[in-house]
Amino acid sequence: MFKNQQNATQVCEKDDVVGRRPDGGGNVEASRNRNAQRSVRLLEEALTLLIAEKPYDKITVSDITRRADLNRGTFYAHFDSVDQLMRQTMDDLTEKVSASIDPLVTNSFFRDPMPFLRQISDFVCDNLALTRKLVDNDRLGPFLGALMDRIERHLHDIARSEDPEGGNFPLETVDFLLGGIRNAYASWLEGAYGNEGIEDLNQSLCAFIKAVGVVLERRRRERAGGEGGED
Repeated sequence: MFKNQQNATQVCEKDDVVGRRPDGGGNVEASRNRNAQRSVRLLEEALTLLIAEKPYDKITVSDITRRADLNRGTFYAHFDSVDQLMRQTMDDLTEKVSASIDPLVTNSFFRDPMPFLRQISDFVCDNLALTRKLVDNDRLGPFLGALMDRIERHLHDIARSEDPEGGNFPLETVDFLLGGIRNAYASWLEGAYGNEGIEDLNQSLCAFIKAVGVVLERRRRERAGGEGGED
């Protein structure tokens, strides 16, 4: 994750080492790790704020360190470039959002997708300026896809466990739905739906996902009935 963990702790935590007794080595190391994590968090927060304010291509290391109130040495102790910090920031953001969404992507997804949709929309609204920049900027667009890719893997796992042969829960249906969800939120961020609120969008997506679930369930029953008749 960090370019050079040892250098990072040397740059950021020298003051913590001064005055400690030799037998406090474990405490020193723990303090170094905490301070290194704090520095990375501050750099990530600074970058996300700057992305919301100015074009990504115009953001410099100096911009980030000034906003984070850290020096350039601290930045380069952890990252080689703004792009590397951006990748780390998006990875951590994806992990954070995914952790809240993971429990909601279950085999009841098609019966009640609203908790999942609200979690996505809450993130969008809480980070409105950032998500708009992610959608608008071609260079940043791929980072937004990482979150949906994570969700897609979960739904694929559910599909395989629920329907190992793939006849009732086709993976292409999962891909179609997730692509539609991603594009719908992106279009909403771009203002394509006029004055429609994000809750209205959630309701529309929820109704559509439930309708797909009804079709899949009917297909499952028909297949089960056909197989029973053959016996």
